[in-house]
Amino acid sequence: MKKVSVLLIIVLMASAVVKSQDLSDMMEKKGFVIISASKNYNAAKKTAEQASKKLSYKLDLRGLQYNAEIGLSFSKEECENAGFEFPTNVSRGRLDGAEFVSVEYTDMYKGFAKGLYIVVVAHYHKGDPKLKTALEHVKKYYKNAYIKYADVYMGCIH
Repeated sequence: MKKVSVLLIIVLMASAVVKSQDLSDMMEKKGFVIISASKNYNAAKKTAEQASKKLSYKLDLRGLQYNAEIGLSFSKEECENAGFEFPTNVSRGRLDGAEFVSVEYTDMYKGFAKGLYIVVVAHYHKGDPKLKTALEHVKKYYKNAYIKYADVYMGCIH
């Protein structure tokens, strides 16, 4: 019986390692150009609107709106139509790199300080020269702009 228990523990541990490896295979390191962070969604949204005009970048809030439970969420109707539970938020960066202004909630990104609404103006794969070019352009208007990296889940979300 003792051998069976030990064998079961080994199998379960090996299974957890495989699942962990499978998940890490679905992550991609992305860089985000950030111009501000606030605990207040309305303040972040106002900054995003101003940045869109200043930088001549499209403002795309990605259909996300303030949600007291998880920070930002798609509307209940959008969640239902997409087959998601409400509330739901999908982190920026799943699509190809791009320059547009959005408000994101930091709880969605591992390694970011929690509970902040950040104004993101560009995202690209780590190492993509467009990331540095975007930062250089943005720094002309926002001296404190910076790049922060996070792993973004690229697997199925249904």
